[in-house]
Amino acid sequence: MGWFGFGKSSSAASADTKKFVAEYKRIRSTRLRVNHKLTGRLSREVILRGAKRLGLLQGETIVLGDEDEMSVLMDYCIFDVYRHGRNAVEQYLCECPPDADSDEMTYLRAMQQATYAMIVVESVERGVGCRVLNMFTDETRLLVDMRMSQSAQRGLAMATRLLDFGGYVATGGAALPIGVLDDQALDQWQRKLSTGVHVESYDPAPLIRECLERDAASHIQYAGTEAPGQFELEVDESSPAIAAPARQRRSSAKRKPTKPAANRRCGCGSGKMFKNCCGKGSVIRR
Repeated sequence: MGWFGFGKSSSAASADTKKFVAEYKRIRSTRLRVNHKLTGRLSREVILRGAKRLGLLQGETIVLGDEDEMSVLMDYCIFDVYRHGRNAVEQYLCECPPDADSDEMTYLRAMQQATYAMIVVESVERGVGCRVLNMFTDETRLLVDMRMSQSAQRGLAMATRLLDFGGYVATGGAALPIGVLDDQALDQWQRKLSTGVHVESYDPAPLIRECLERDAASHIQYAGTEAPGQFELEVDESSPAIAAPARQRRSSAKRKPTKPAANRRCGCGSGKMFKNCCGKGSVIRR
């Protein structure tokens, strides 16, 4: 059997991999633009609702413990907060549909098929990405991400949005690493995730909140942020918080200083402060 169970020869699989990597690299420049558009369209109501579900709201002020929590919040608001039965992706496609054959449409279609999952790295494909196990579906897929192919290791678990491009998946750019888990820890997570979870309607807020309590957002680095559309993930596995017991990580997370979201970088990747970018007029500081 070949990759994805299709019985392909190794040469065919290699050709497909090259095609997937080429498409991924081509679409990267579109990702920043689309994400910026979508976050800019989020209403104050949607952002505050998402922040409340993720435990980031104090009164009407969004308070973050780490800069990258803004990316996590924006990702959640785009995909999981609905208005009039649609999330931000579906609303954008209804109101501003791009050309059917454009990279923007390819990316938006992948966003439509996106699911939130906990994944575990099964193997690393150098220069390509990783083969990961989706613990919600028990399915193994090729995750294309060149930076992760350099920094990830077998057994690394993380919670992330998976964008489905057909032959491969990619992360949504707001992954939360949990750490390198042994078999016992993986079994515990598997039992927890399999209880009452339906992939099509699953609200990932409880899982995201638990990861944030573990201070996971501060241990993901985004490579090439000076260049538009560079969202590859680099896991800082040397951080003591990754290996620390959960109780210790939660305690550490509670002690760290917090800042209102307005004074942090915008999660869309523009490099601007949130209050001067997508959050302009959206969040009221007490």
